[in-house]
Amino acid sequence: MPKYRQEVINIRFADILRKMGFGAMGETITCGKLPDVMVEINGLKVNIEGWFEKRIKIADLKTKCRKRVEEGISDIAIGVLYPESLKEANNDEHLIEKIKQSNYKVFVFFPSVKEVKEQFLGELKIEQIAENLNYLYGEIIKTDVVKEQINKIEKAIQTCAQIVSKSSLFFSSLKVIEELKKALGIEEKMGLKEKTFREDLVKMALFIIFDGLLFHQILSSHHRNIKGLEKAPELNILNFIKEEWEKIMKINYLPIFTLAFKVVNSLPISLQTDEIFRNLKPVVLEIISSGVLLKHDLMGRVYHKLLLNTTGKYYASYYTSIPASILLSNLTIKTKNPDLNWNFENLENIKRLKIIDPACGSGTLLSGIYMALRDKYILDRYRSKDPEDLNLIEFHRLMMEKVLSGWDILDYAGHLTLTTLALHNPNSSFNRCNIYILPSGMVKSSDKKVGGIYLGSLSFLEIQPSQVLPMKELTPPIKEKGIKEEREIDFKPQPNTMDVIIMNPPFSRSAGVVNIKFGYVERDVMNIMNKKLSQLGKDLGFRKIGQAGLGAYFIILADKYLKQGGRLALVIPRAILSSVAWEEVRDKFLKDYEIEYIISNYDPGDKKIGIEPWNWSENTDLGEVLIVVRKTNKPLEKKYTTFVNLWNKPKNELESLIIVSDAIKARENKKLQFLEGYDYKILNLDDKEIGVIYNVSQKNLKKNFLIPCLFANPYLNKLVFDLTHNSFFQLVPLYSQIPGEKKSTGVDRKQILTTFKKVESKTPYRILWGYHSLMNTLKLDPTLIKYGKPKRKEPPIYIYAANLLIAETIHLSTQPLIAMYSDDKLLATLFWEIQMENDEAKILTLWLNSTFGFLVYLSHGMNNKADKFQIKKTQIKTLPVINIKRLGTAEKGKLLSLYEKLENISFHSFPEEFKLASRGQGARKEIDDEFIKILNLKIDLQPYYEMLAVEPIITLKRW
Repeated sequence: MPKYRQEVINIRFADILRKMGFGAMGETITCGKLPDVMVEINGLKVNIEGWFEKRIKIADLKTKCRKRVEEGISDIAIGVLYPESLKEANNDEHLIEKIKQSNYKVFVFFPSVKEVKEQFLGELKIEQIAENLNYLYGEIIKTDVVKEQINKIEKAIQTCAQIVSKSSLFFSSLKVIEELKKALGIEEKMGLKEKTFREDLVKMALFIIFDGLLFHQILSSHHRNIKGLEKAPELNILNFIKEEWEKIMKINYLPIFTLAFKVVNSLPISLQTDEIFRNLKPVVLEIISSGVLLKHDLMGRVYHKLLLNTTGKYYASYYTSIPASILLSNLTIKTKNPDLNWNFENLENIKRLKIIDPACGSGTLLSGIYMALRDKYILDRYRSKDPEDLNLIEFHRLMMEKVLSGWDILDYAGHLTLTTLALHNPNSSFNRCNIYILPSGMVKSSDKKVGGIYLGSLSFLEIQPSQVLPMKELTPPIKEKGIKEEREIDFKPQPNTMDVIIMNPPFSRSAGVVNIKFGYVERDVMNIMNKKLSQLGKDLGFRKIGQAGLGAYFIILADKYLKQGGRLALVIPRAILSSVAWEEVRDKFLKDYEIEYIISNYDPGDKKIGIEPWNWSENTDLGEVLIVVRKTNKPLEKKYTTFVNLWNKPKNELESLIIVSDAIKARENKKLQFLEGYDYKILNLDDKEIGVIYNVSQKNLKKNFLIPCLFANPYLNKLVFDLTHNSFFQLVPLYSQIPGEKKSTGVDRKQILTTFKKVESKTPYRILWGYHSLMNTLKLDPTLIKYGKPKRKEPPIYIYAANLLIAETIHLSTQPLIAMYSDDKLLATLFWEIQMENDEAKILTLWLNSTFGFLVYLSHGMNNKADKFQIKKTQIKTLPVINIKRLGTAEKGKLLSLYEKLENISFHSFPEEFKLASRGQGARKEIDDEFIKILNLKIDLQPYYEMLAVEPIITLKRW
């Protein structure tokens, strides 16, 4: 009877699990260098260590399993003891049957709130082990193991901040405040109260100290001469910390501890200082014992919860949420790259990667990329035909020294990025990093560098490879040996060299009442910076992007430095999908990129569970999307985009990984082209439907990118797609319906506001100022019309006064109408004025307030915040409408009769109107029924009314 080695049994064990539906891989014979069996469940790594009981001590097996979890190699580790009877079998089939029927002693290790938890599951068959895998997976997904630790850190820092406040430890000393400001690189911003600023400064200082204490404690277990916090005295702890940190900085951790040491040096020796350290110490010790540091962006999440507001609105900095970072990073790294054929099974391949975040902030996106690459290295290494030890120490060093780069304009942001990354493997040291603080604003000249006006990262739009920016490094610069002497190597990024650029660029715009683009500098400097940036855009061939804000310029920057086949991953305002200002960027994507993923979320939020509305960044309700594009010469006809439309946002990293796994699988499924007539995939999480995924041919994004993700419900998007791409009746541009040679689509609100002053007394100039709740009838109530008095000379813009008013901005949850007709010609600040013959204006008013007109209007506009839609002047010209000129006399007569019947009927808000329509009632249904008859349409709108009545972007209610 043949004898089977342990390694063969491991492989067959994996085969059986694979047939049960798990993504299991059995080892190649590596003598224990790699996990015996690796099971991947929707992005979660489960390691099974299988050993014959006589070959290993149970204590050693437990140690091996625990280490796999603590080192981040797996999320769950299972120790399985094989019975000796498995060593012999008649043949392979007999062995497989014996493996299925045998009982195994099973130990499981998984992260819990306080530590890596150990549990003995008893003696189980392989089917029961599989059941436990599913159970453990479900429990870990439900439980955010980091959340309680974050709450403890938050409580400790808040307690310490109160100690500072009550004792006036900081507030009584201007010297201390100035030293902290200098150490952290934080300046007081306009409009921020002095007390608030100092409180923010204290919290930031405490956060940096806590960061340092974590590193200190970890390093104490690897260096005998460094004393851990458990050896700290009860009194004068400050001196103890200083002494130990001086030792640490001499070893090789200068970049991490330099800033922390400066902050600690700012503290006075006092009882209150000792109390601060006594409050922080137990939390540090518990976090390290829990093992969460290697598997989660712990400090990033603490920063997001505690300290986001310290940067001030004038930096326009909204930092990426952790779940969004995991989503974006993993899609970027784990999706196949047909141009570059990425393979991360060995460190030599990883070493050649170049990844940068040019607006790195706290380092959340770089941290996400780090974790995605680490997981991919582990899994690719495991699948390799030539396995070797997983060298996570060397992996970390390469990531820090070679692969990852980050730019920012804030000193403490750069330090946060560095510490966030370094915490992923505190056991590994590095000599240098590629985190740079770039100059922004007016920089004075010095002996070595040339002064002038700088734009932060955007200065690289004009900097040539031979030029050098006066930037600050967080580690000593590299030196190379010349023939005569050592010389510094300046940082000079080369165009077309980056494999991945990932970023959440500042989104500040120049439009609006307050200009906050470069708002952190003096106004005269800001004006020069704006002019310089605008000219740069024009020189590079982008003349319209100024209104899109800084984000558009960052995309141009990324295009300059991204190599062919490289990926650009973005957190970006939803306006990019259809806004006129972003049109040049969309054209660039269509021409030179494959738009691989667009991830939208339709979550109005839930305060009870900490879900913010609509966003992917923290502390903003601005609508945002995640986008991944790949630079490629692939022809447009062969490109396609995967739309991931989420109804509920992921709450943590693990939920994000499930979405990533489903999205990657869906992208490879050619049958999921729903809008073109095929199928879509429903996303499920914990037995709840949370979204849909489908693919769209990129050629169908030419009109705009918004239509496939306009609504949460895929069938509504399909209806809009059919209306605009495969219309079952002809739609024509609004411009073609306006009579006369001098066609006008209205006056911009700014022109009205700068030309007229609002007055109650009658003048020749009728104006509709703002919005009123009584604007709910097809025919505008004349009592709402007020007047304007010219501020200067006779206003020429009044010649554009008109009788058809189309909303420039609409809030779907509260407003009832897209358009109104007015007997009197007038101007309106929140509507576009269209000059039409009266009868045609009335028919178009009906059309635009039909469900068909409503859907087309939304798809043609810009959605940038929840239920808010906006349509610009260039968009109103091309707005698709019914062709009135092709209607017969009888058809026009029926529509005019309907208008007269409904003109003074009060319409309800859109959600209420669609509820009525779903019950066969309401004015909007009457309008729809008439157009369906006149156009002879074969469509039943009943199910669409029901969908629209609960659509989150209309109702603002969570699914």
